[in-house]
Amino acid sequence: MYNDLLLNRLVAPTDTEDTQINDLIDEIEELDNLLSPEAQELIRDLRPHIVTDDVYEGIDEKASFGDRIADRLTTLAGSWKFIIIFVCLMTVWIGINSYLGGQAFDPFPFILLNLALSTLAAIQAPVILMSQNRQATKDRAVAENDFQVNLKNEVEIADLHRKIDSLTDALTMQTRLVNALVEARRKELNATVRLIEHARSGEAANGAHAPASG
Repeated sequence: MYNDLLLNRLVAPTDTEDTQINDLIDEIEELDNLLSPEAQELIRDLRPHIVTDDVYEGIDEKASFGDRIADRLTTLAGSWKFIIIFVCLMTVWIGINSYLGGQAFDPFPFILLNLALSTLAAIQAPVILMSQNRQATKDRAVAENDFQVNLKNEVEIADLHRKIDSLTDALTMQTRLVNALVEARRKELNATVRLIEHARSGEAANGAHAPASG
């Protein structure tokens, strides 16, 4: 009978301790379901792809010949080089026609020069607008790419936070589980020691009564 009682104490913990340990195990298993299905799907969609891209290079590769000409003319028209050349040409034009007097090909008030300037302004305005439209397209593409990069970074960081929290919770649960198991085994060991001491005391008492009876 004593051996059976000792074996039961060593093999099976008490009901309260067993319930506590099972609850801890259930909590550890539930840590795998921290992410919502929507977040998991978003992570699966974004993670395999590299969203960082040189948007300008891609747009420039698809640009037509007219688009490239518009960009170059706009760059030239917005430079000091163009202003200096333009002022020099106007000065030379006015100077030559003023010097030639009656034989000038564009005498004062320089109607031909005004026509040339008006034509240049009429052509330059839509060219600049074309270049600005292309720049706006580039800016929108850059903004969209930045949004995708920021979104992926945000999702990845949130996922890392959840994983760190999950690992922290798992370690906490496992520590509690180990402590519960250690406490259960300690109680079993103490109970076993008490049973052994009680059995030895009983045997000693029986041994003391036996000579007295004899």
